[in-house]
Amino acid sequence: MFKRILLAAFMAVSLSAQVSAAQKGPYEVVADTTQELVKVIEGARSYVDKDPERFTGEVRRIMDDVVDFQSFARGIMGKYGSRGYYESLKTDAERAKFRDRVMRFTNNFKDGLINTYAKGLLGFNGNRIEVLPLADDADLSGSVGVRQNIYGERAKPYQVMYTLRQGSDGSWKLRNVVIEGLNLGRIYQNQFDAAVKQYNGDIDKVIANWTVAPQAVMEEQAAK
Repeated sequence: MFKRILLAAFMAVSLSAQVSAAQKGPYEVVADTTQELVKVIEGARSYVDKDPERFTGEVRRIMDDVVDFQSFARGIMGKYGSRGYYESLKTDAERAKFRDRVMRFTNNFKDGLINTYAKGLLGFNGNRIEVLPLADDADLSGSVGVRQNIYGERAKPYQVMYTLRQGSDGSWKLRNVVIEGLNLGRIYQNQFDAAVKQYNGDIDKVIANWTVAPQAVMEEQAAK
């Protein structure tokens, strides 16, 4: 059950209705996408075996509007994707290389998430999902956490916390996910740091060889 939750929960906020997204608050984004998630999964069951690329393409199209991939990716890159590191660079060529690396890693990161979690969605078996309203005094000036309970075979629901941040256009986008205390952003950040050591600081090799952390790694982290 945890495996299905881990694979599907990230996507629960990634399948949002396209209408008036900028007008939705963080709670509405998560609540609406949770409802849409069920529809997308059920609809895909009738065609995904014959046309899996159709399902993946639909996930990609919708996720682009809801997930802040570049912010997520730069956080994973740590100092190599930070504003401070960029501002420390001395030449235009170095800054251009920085921007290129961020773009390439963002694309690799996005492709890995979409391909992995689109498959994971199909393991969701109609469990009841509850999205908890924001507190009346919630501070909407920065990042906001929205909690979701996913009910399964155990009495206590699995808890998922989505971190969303408001963009300059007013829309709220996903920035990170914590599932039962398992911080996906931190897992990927640790994976990136380990790869930097493996490739002796060659960031281009880190990016070229990037893959989404395997399920076994995530569950191992969850057990700690």
